[in-house]
Amino acid sequence: MTDTARQLLQELMGELQGSGKKYTDPDVCKDHLVDFCPHQLFTNTKVDLGPCDLIHDDKLREAYQKSEDKGRLGYEDAFYDRVQRLSNDLQRKVRRATDRITAEADEQLVNPHREEKEEKAIILDERIKLLIPQIQKLGDSGKVDEAYGVFEQMEQMKGDLDALKERIDSINPMFKNEKRLGVCEVCGALLVPNDASKRLDAHNEGKQHQGYIRIQRALEEFKRKGGVIYEGRSSNARSRERHYSRGRRSRHDNNRSRSRSPYLRREKRGHDNYASARDSSRRRRRDDRY
Repeated sequence: MTDTARQLLQELMGELQGSGKKYTDPDVCKDHLVDFCPHQLFTNTKVDLGPCDLIHDDKLREAYQKSEDKGRLGYEDAFYDRVQRLSNDLQRKVRRATDRITAEADEQLVNPHREEKEEKAIILDERIKLLIPQIQKLGDSGKVDEAYGVFEQMEQMKGDLDALKERIDSINPMFKNEKRLGVCEVCGALLVPNDASKRLDAHNEGKQHQGYIRIQRALEEFKRKGGVIYEGRSSNARSRERHYSRGRRSRHDNNRSRSRSPYLRREKRGHDNYASARDSSRRRRRDDRY
């Protein structure tokens, strides 16, 4: 099953899966409880993180947000650490792309005709993937003829996709002596400066661009409220780790003290017994002399 079909199936069954579940259950996505699951931001994009097989239930998120557990279970720390790493990876990607473009000897950029057809191919591929769960659902319902009809439609679309890919391969991917490529500071995608407004609007409204905007807004809101992340760990996580370390040392010292106490008591009793026997022996020797 494709990632798209798996996500659609999960969305359809989300309410059923969430019934009777607790937000602390291990199969519940904790990122979704805090804000959003990063894996769902970039589905079918060049930065697709792959599927998240955990449960994403809005009712569980609402219950967690209203509970006294909010902010106490470490879910926020893990979430903000994760999205901060994604933001850091993006910044490195932008720097590398910018350096690569600047270092190119000749001013080349992607052929817009080729890029347009590549976008059409991506859209057609997504439509094909959306038909897979539809075929499965019709087949499970016993509607064999309808399922076969959708299957034929999908096969036709696959043929169109193959033909489109052949045309893409025949187009020179680069133009020389034209406008230099640019890098989107928000999502790291390559852009043609002063491109048609419709294409720029499509880019700005795309999943990849909007996904990184959501990540950036989440981090800004976290920091606005006083949150700080140190080397991939939020301040709350560091504080909790220090508290745990102090508690562990304290328990170790107490256990060590308790383990030593019986020995000290035995040693003291032995010393007292030795002193008593020594005094008795001295008294007997003194009585014998007199």
